[in-house]
Order: sequence, then C-alpha cells, then structure tokens
Amino acid sequence: MKTVILIAASVGLALPMLAAAQPPQDGGRMFAMVDANSDGKLDKAEVTKMMERRAERSGDASAASTENIDAFIKRADTNGDGAIDKAELDAMRKARAEPPPPEPDPS
Repeated sequence: MKTVILIAASVGLALPMLAAAQPPQDGGRMFAMVDANSDGKLDKAEVTKMMERRAERSGDASAASTENIDAFIKRADTNGDGAIDKAELDAMRKARAEPPPPEPDPS
C-alpha cells in the first residue's frame, strides 16, 4: 500500500503541468507542447521526456522513474492503446478535481 501511495504522490507531483496546473482555457497549448510529433497523443517517449524535465526542475530524479511513468500511463490511458490523448488527460484532470467521496457514517 505504501508503494502505491508513493507512486501516486510522485506521479501527482511529477505532472502538474499536465494533470493539474494546465488551465482549461489554454486551448490545449500545454498538451501540444508535450506532443512533440503532433499526433494528438502522448506516447511513452513524450511522457518520459516531460517527466525527465520535471524531475530535473524539482531535483527529484525518482519522479522520472520507469515505475512512475508506467503508472501514469496506465492510469491515464483508459482505452488501452498505449498513449494518452487529450480526452483521456482531461478525464484524468476532472477526476482529480472532484472531491473525494464522503466517508461512511461510523454509527
């Protein structure tokens, strides 16, 4: 469980420019910057490069670990094609923005 939490936290910290910090009004500009080949999808190489840049800026090399990259892609790639398209990224961002479900009443 601790590993899952650490991976989730690392991924969350490693990708704020995509998953959290990108304002909806940017028209996909941040996505387009990461989508180096302009195919409308982020493949593993593009996600890796982006996470490496983020890791370098934050000084946390573990943010760009293969485990974190694979965990992010697995979480975001809901159609299983091995890449993340804008709709998948938007859905992930929306899910992160929603409040957690209420705790069950202990009584």
